[in-house]
Amino acid sequence: MEDINLTFLGAASTVTGSKTLVEFSNTKLIVDSGMFQGPKEVQEQNSKKIPVVYSEIDYIFLTHGHLDHCGYLPIMVKNGFHGKIFCSEGTKEIVEIILKDSARVQKYDLKEGKINEILYDEYDVDNTLSFFHIRELDTKYEMQSFSYEFIEAGHILGATSIIFNINNKRICFSGDIGRVDDAIHNSPNLPDNIDFLVLESTYGNRNHELSFPCLDLKAQIQKIKETNGVLLIPAFAVARTQILVFELFLLFRDFPNSKIPVFVDSPMGVKVTHLYERLAHNLKIEGKVFREAMKIAKFMEFGNDFDKLAKAKPPFILISSSGMISGGKVIKYFDMFAKHEKNTILLSGYQGSGTIGNQLVNGKRKFKILGHKMEVRARVDQLKSMSAHADRSGLKSYVEANAKNLKKVFLNHGEIESVNDFKQTLEGIYDFEVIGVEKDNVYSLGDEA
Repeated sequence: MEDINLTFLGAASTVTGSKTLVEFSNTKLIVDSGMFQGPKEVQEQNSKKIPVVYSEIDYIFLTHGHLDHCGYLPIMVKNGFHGKIFCSEGTKEIVEIILKDSARVQKYDLKEGKINEILYDEYDVDNTLSFFHIRELDTKYEMQSFSYEFIEAGHILGATSIIFNINNKRICFSGDIGRVDDAIHNSPNLPDNIDFLVLESTYGNRNHELSFPCLDLKAQIQKIKETNGVLLIPAFAVARTQILVFELFLLFRDFPNSKIPVFVDSPMGVKVTHLYERLAHNLKIEGKVFREAMKIAKFMEFGNDFDKLAKAKPPFILISSSGMISGGKVIKYFDMFAKHEKNTILLSGYQGSGTIGNQLVNGKRKFKILGHKMEVRARVDQLKSMSAHADRSGLKSYVEANAKNLKKVFLNHGEIESVNDFKQTLEGIYDFEVIGVEKDNVYSLGDEA
């Protein structure tokens, strides 16, 4: 029986750049095709050719639409990929928004002299979208030499795990796994009878704190009322912004005295919110409730919306992207509001190494931003209950559901400390092999496959 080989081309000892090459028989496929994000030296990897002949790839499967899982697609298409791209409906819609935004950002950065070349433009994105084929969840699809199935992963709209049946062995790629207590997204479905598992490990070394986002936000609003300041919440445009607004809706409904104006300035966040409203039938909550919840915030779309924000008097809440303060409109607002003691910067999720958000968490308060130096005098806090990823307990549940059959577990999509800690945890419980993957290494599933 022929070997099945896995090569991790990204998301190895890091949380971005997800790409895994799967080779078997005469077939080559890639699971996810993401960009590296973070400091400049990390992003430079996006310009380096991966050790794959793009024209020889038969298929690409996407777990979900975040840039670190889909942002490399136009590069592959530009360089010869002409196969099929499979994903859920929600993922395809989010990918279109994400990739077109990425192309626009690159064009702007080139004009501003921040980069020397663009990796792709909007024409390349449109060309890439022509290769997409939407697949239903919980449906088995048969190919000539394998079959596959997408199942619910939670995390964001359209996010999935993917199960392949190759040579009578079941291989699962978890993608990014969501939380069972997510406010608006469905709980992840646990696969069963899996022989080989590729598992994300973003929070493999810790559990989320037990807390209630609604009440945490209530406490933050009380503090900002006392100082008569601005509560600036950097938030990812996809999923995080929508969850934040929904939690504020619950808060204002149950505690009317907490209500203050809420503004959302995130062009991508506006588009994604409209998408969530259109595909709300795929969420945990009723579409009518979700659409009603979004009305509590003023989403910046038109000139008079920005006039209202400019005239707004504190206290108010401003949500803007990016969530790690690594780019986007939030940079301008960070520069504007972080200088003043009366304001609060409330970080709302995972803060990747090298980002301003991560540096704030680690105590840094002096930055060079927008061409000048500035000192952060605003209060800095974290909304730790807002992570979109399963924690260590959630990841262990994924493993426990398949412990009987598992032969190997490959840990990807985690910083090295998280991977090593979770690897030791699993090795202390189970007898199967646990591998913290290394970039560009080839892992054979061997005779077991």
